[in-house]
Amino acid sequence: MRVPVSVRAILAAAAAVLLIPLMPAAPAWAHATLLKTDPADGATVTAAPAAVTFTFNQNVKQQFSTIVVTGADGRSYSDGTPHSVDTTLTQAVKPLPPGEVQVAWRTVSADGHPIEGRFAFTNAAPAPSAAASTAAAVAGPARATSVAAATAVAGPAAGDDGSTELLWAVAGGVVVVLLAGGMVLWRRSRPGRSG
Repeated sequence: MRVPVSVRAILAAAAAVLLIPLMPAAPAWAHATLLKTDPADGATVTAAPAAVTFTFNQNVKQQFSTIVVTGADGRSYSDGTPHSVDTTLTQAVKPLPPGEVQVAWRTVSADGHPIEGRFAFTNAAPAPSAAASTAAAVAGPARATSVAAATAVAGPAAGDDGSTELLWAVAGGVVVVLLAGGMVLWRRSRPGRSG
């Protein structure tokens, strides 16, 4: 007696389902996991950090990592690109203003899976000293003065070139008109020409 094809297909599917638990488990690909940050999420620091450090449970790909550190004033304070050594990823930061600092990060696990997140900490360090602010204020006007002086020197030179070109164009036009007038007079005064 032959078993119909549909019954054979059902029996084969049932046997496959029964054999699944007996198959060895395939290794699972594990993605990198962020273990900790320095400063920690929600921490308050009394000295502004020079860098933000991430520690993962496995290596991450430096070339695909992005870290943006934003101060309380809304400006980015990331300094350069992230640097990775083994399971640690570090982002240098410029001097931070007091207040809440937001950190947004994105990187790629060794298996190619992108991971990302964000956290915040509070910078309770005092604002930069008055001397540093004064130096920045003095440097600003001095630079503006030097730029204005360079522009003033460059301005007349450019204007002189323009007026010189205009003078040559006018002189050339006068010469062309005089030559044309001279030719007309010369042709009229030629002998043997009937009027």
